[in-house]
Amino acid sequence: GRWWLSFGSFWSGIKQIAINPATGKRSDNTIRSVAGRNGGAIEAPVIFKHGSHYYLYVSFDYCCRGVDSDYRLAVGRASQLTGPYVDRDGVPMSAGGGTELVRGYNEFQGPGHSDVLGSWFVHHYYDRADGESRQSVRRLRWQDGWPVLGDPLSGSRWVGHGPAYTTVVHRTTGA
Repeated sequence: GRWWLSFGSFWSGIKQIAINPATGKRSDNTIRSVAGRNGGAIEAPVIFKHGSHYYLYVSFDYCCRGVDSDYRLAVGRASQLTGPYVDRDGVPMSAGGGTELVRGYNEFQGPGHSDVLGSWFVHHYYDRADGESRQSVRRLRWQDGWPVLGDPLSGSRWVGHGPAYTTVVHRTTGA
């Protein structure tokens, strides 16, 4: 019944603040630190509840360098929204933990900035063939209480399963 805002400050970790639903402003002055890498790059938090756990998805390392990006996606879970979040090995995300979900492979370089939409996982990546930023949509399933990502719906050119990206077209204008 409470509203929360989670945000990443890149160098100083993932934070949370409580929001007043009537005003959209902070409801108190507490800033909770829920994940960090001791000064290492972490950002783009997404929190998704599945079963009795909350899952914190984050992006590690560097985005926005085209095919030189080393971005990757990681996750931890907690029994409460405010944490503590731990990875699959029990390492707290506040102490640098995080179970890796996906890193660059084949033409998919620098996957990051994700979101969860029901049983779908969406993230961006850079196409190694042309350096362009693209979107990937993957099926999200659960195994032993942890998320597992399927192959991208668009397939992979490198393994012969069709194009590695999806073109988004406006349904009215065709743009």
